[in-house]
Amino acid sequence: MGIPFLGEIEKLINEHGSSKILQERIALANDQYAALEKELSASKTREAQFETENLRLKLDNEQLKTQVRELHDQIHEINLLTVKYGVYWDKDGNVYCPKCKTPGLKVAWATYVRQQVHGLKCTCSDSPFILMENGEPIHAQEAMKLMAQQR
Repeated sequence: MGIPFLGEIEKLINEHGSSKILQERIALANDQYAALEKELSASKTREAQFETENLRLKLDNEQLKTQVRELHDQIHEINLLTVKYGVYWDKDGNVYCPKCKTPGLKVAWATYVRQQVHGLKCTCSDSPFILMENGEPIHAQEAMKLMAQQR
């Protein structure tokens, strides 16, 4: 015959051991939960940063697309121009600046190797452009006349 109170003591020991194991498991689960909460918070922060960067990149993309369209238009416009005497000319004989490709250059005096010639002046430049043909300066009016005759 066993002693009845020893069974009760054994039962208490087993229950205490089980509760200790359960406490350790709950503490571990709580630690894992806290780590996951921290990771979730960091992920939400990264998501917000990615959203902001995505918006910025979309804006940059739109700006670059606009620039590409503008450059394409400029290339198309330039392709319609021909270069002669060091400046651009359209099919109607109008002259365009070699730097900024704008029309409406004004005739202005310029000096080329101690020789006064009529050049073309644009607002983008401080000095007139001297028109050249075969290494020699040509007066702007003469070049305009020759280009008008070629139409």
